[in-house]
Amino acid sequence: MMEEMNNDVKTTENFENMDMESMLEKYAGEEIHKGKVVTGTIVGANEDGWLVDVGYKCEGFLPRREWTHKILVEEEEEPSINDEIQVQVINIRHGEDAQLLVSRWRCEFDRRWAELESFVSSHDLISVRGIRKVKGGLMVNCFNLEGFIPISHLAEEGRGVNPGKFVGEVFDVKLLEKDRRKRRLVLSRRMLVEEAVEEQRNKFYTTVSEGDILEGRVSSITSFGAFINLGPIDGLVHISELSWKRNVKPKEVVKKGETVKVKVIGIEQENNRVSLSIKQTQPDPWSIVEENWKIGDKASGVVTNVTDFGAFVEVGPGIEGLIHIGDLSWARIKHPRDVLKKGQNVEVVVLDVDAEKKRMSLGYKQLNDPWTGIEERYTKGQDITVKVVRLADFGAFVEVEEGVEGLIHISQLSTKRVDKPEDVLSEGEEVLARVIEINPAERRMRLSISALFEEEIRKNREEEKKKRLAQKAEESRQKQQPTFHEEEPSITIGDVLKDFLNR
Repeated sequence: MMEEMNNDVKTTENFENMDMESMLEKYAGEEIHKGKVVTGTIVGANEDGWLVDVGYKCEGFLPRREWTHKILVEEEEEPSINDEIQVQVINIRHGEDAQLLVSRWRCEFDRRWAELESFVSSHDLISVRGIRKVKGGLMVNCFNLEGFIPISHLAEEGRGVNPGKFVGEVFDVKLLEKDRRKRRLVLSRRMLVEEAVEEQRNKFYTTVSEGDILEGRVSSITSFGAFINLGPIDGLVHISELSWKRNVKPKEVVKKGETVKVKVIGIEQENNRVSLSIKQTQPDPWSIVEENWKIGDKASGVVTNVTDFGAFVEVGPGIEGLIHIGDLSWARIKHPRDVLKKGQNVEVVVLDVDAEKKRMSLGYKQLNDPWTGIEERYTKGQDITVKVVRLADFGAFVEVEEGVEGLIHISQLSTKRVDKPEDVLSEGEEVLARVIEINPAERRMRLSISALFEEEIRKNREEEKKKRLAQKAEESRQKQQPTFHEEEPSITIGDVLKDFLNR
């Protein structure tokens, strides 16, 4: 008997390809036929399958591959001897070796599929249970048939979801696609969810207005802001509305899953967009800025950004001021980075405050004014060494010390006529010059190079003049002195006096 069973198993595929018309010709009058569903009893078993008594002249053979199928969700164990089961005739062999080939899963599939079709004909929703997570979605138990829910149909469109969270969960779905021949069953949770969400959204838009303060949960964080779940809809808090502080990173302000208060600042129902603000639920620091910072006050802060035109410094939470490039250094600089770096702690002076425009002007160079005490360090007529920093048509600007510049006018560059300053000087050159004017109030200092030569010329001229005068005096003296000759008689003083008295 066992040998016959083994032979039957090996030839099963051949049976399926045989001409059924010729096999059934001899038994045309009997009720057993291919496709018929019958109830039988398990009477034998081996590693290849089971023998089933269906009341036919021979037992039916149920191969293991015909017990179940991957589409069936099985809750029962394999059958035992004397168990009653329903099977479907899938092949018949006549003759001396007559045998029925039966299948359990085919009739079970037909039964379950019929139940499904009967149910969906009168119901929109189907209750399913999550079985396992698979690539691309979730397998579910639907009328003890395996159905598939694509990941895109697990949740509302636009929301990420982990299929694993639905394993073991019972929930309602809608039928998306069914194909009996392909044994294909595709379902959608999203369709159902979106209908419910749409109803909730409509209610949201009728009850919520701009200016309302709501509570929500941070659902996701991006580089441009944070999305806040408000129930039926997610609203966006743009990075500019996260904090009164500037240049903050969203992850520095909120955490995913955190509950936060938000203010509704914009509603676009047609696009399902809601704009939110976290910072507007908090006091505006600029509302009290004029109370805390006054012109001339010193303040400490951190450099938050450095641009071509200056540096921004945060002097308080949400309060940033600008140090213009002209207020960074008394010396001329090429770029603000030459003086300050981002993240640097600095002390500044408040130059101006405009709470309405949310602007604050700060000074850095004002902390140390090099012109203070300038008249104590330099005096008019003093000769000093200076460095040429730039040339202009009208003269040369020179650095006296860091933060202090002076001007040598073109007329003061040489004792001779100068058409262009670059004819006699070059940038970076160090020269000796004389201080001819100091004006601390106007931060002005005038110097002269020609004055050095003019002094020398004056001295030379005075020396020449002295020499000429001395020479003329000597010549005059010599002319007035009488000339004595040897042949002339000598004249005494007495002779002179006598002659004078006789006149």
